[in-house]
Amino acid sequence: MLGNRLLLVGLAGLFLLLQLRLWFGDGSLEDRAMLQRALDEQEAQNARLETRNQVVEREIQAFEDNPQEAVEARAREELGLIKEGETFYLVTEEEEEE
Repeated sequence: MLGNRLLLVGLAGLFLLLQLRLWFGDGSLEDRAMLQRALDEQEAQNARLETRNQVVEREIQAFEDNPQEAVEARAREELGLIKEGETFYLVTEEEEEE
C-alpha cells in the first residue's frame, strides 16, 4: 500500500516537472511561438528583399540593353529633368474643403 502511494506521488511529481518544462522551460510552447514569430518576420523580410532584387535586376537589364534610354528615364523620374524642346506639365489635384 505504501509502495503504491510512493509510486503515485513519484509519478505525479514527474508529471508536474514535465508540465513545467513544457510551459516554462527551454523548448517550451512560448519559446516555440516566439521562434515562429521571428521566422514569420524573417520570411516577410526575405519576400520584400526578393521583390527589391527583381526590380534591381530589371534596372540592370535596362541599362545593359539601352544605357542612354535608361539614364534618361532615371533622370526624368528622379530628378525631374526634361529634354530640350519638350514642354513640362504639372498636374495637381485640388484639395477639397471640409
